[in-house]
Amino acid sequence: MGEASDQITTHIYQTREDLKSNLEELETRMKAVADWRGQFRKHPGPMVIAAPSAGALLSALTRKR
Repeated sequence: MGEASDQITTHIYQTREDLKSNLEELETRMKAVADWRGQFRKHPGPMVIAAPSAGALLSALTRKR
């Protein structure tokens, strides 16, 4: 009985460490995706095109009629 509970405890700790590692990796990836400056450095052309387009769309949507 003690051996089985030790295995369960070990499994729980391993699973917890795996989850912690996965969450840290997810956090790192999300920060990279959300970093608009980094995205601009990697893809300046599309960003230069997208910014005025987004501004025009926002202006059209918020214009008083």
